[in-house]
Amino acid sequence: MNGLSTKRIILNGIMIALVFLATFFTRIPIPMTQGYFNIGDTVIIVTAIVLGKKSGLLVGAIGSFIADIAAGYYLFAPITLIVKGMEGFTVGAILSSDTGRELHKAKKVFAVACGSLVMVAGYFIGEAYILRLFDSTFGFVAAIAELPLNLLQGGISAVIAYSLSAVLEKVNIRGYVNIR
Repeated sequence: MNGLSTKRIILNGIMIALVFLATFFTRIPIPMTQGYFNIGDTVIIVTAIVLGKKSGLLVGAIGSFIADIAAGYYLFAPITLIVKGMEGFTVGAILSSDTGRELHKAKKVFAVACGSLVMVAGYFIGEAYILRLFDSTFGFVAAIAELPLNLLQGGISAVIAYSLSAVLEKVNIRGYVNIR
C-alpha cells in the first residue's frame, strides 16, 4: 500500500509507544559515558521487518527521541533521532526487496546486523565528533569507551528482534496487518 492508511498510522503510533516503553523502562545508565543501555532497538528492528523501512525510520526516530527527552538526555536526543531512524530505515530497506511470504533467513540476519551496526556507528560518530562541540567530556576517548556497550546493546537487541520476528512470521503477522 502506497498511501497513508488509518491502519498504518495506528500501527506506527503503537510501535512508537512500544519503542518509548522499551527504551525508557529498560534503561541502565552508564555513568562513565553519560549514556544508557536499553533494548528499544528490538522494537525498532521488529517494526522495520514487519512494517517496512518508512515505519522503521519513523518509529525508531520518534520513539527513541521521546525516550531521551523524557529521561533527561537532552544532548543525545537529536543524535538519537537520526541514528535510531537510520537504524530502522536500514533494516527495512535491505528487506524491502523481499516480497515472498517468509524472508530469507540469511538476508534477515544481514539486515538486522547492518541495522545494529548503523546504530553503533552513528553513536560513535555522534559522541566522537558532534557532542564534543557542546560538552568537552565527549570526544574520541568517550566514544571508544561506549563502543563495547553499544555493540552489546545492538547485539542483544538484534538477537531478540530476530527471534521475535521469526515467531511473528510463524503466526503470519503480515497477513493480520496487511499493509506491507
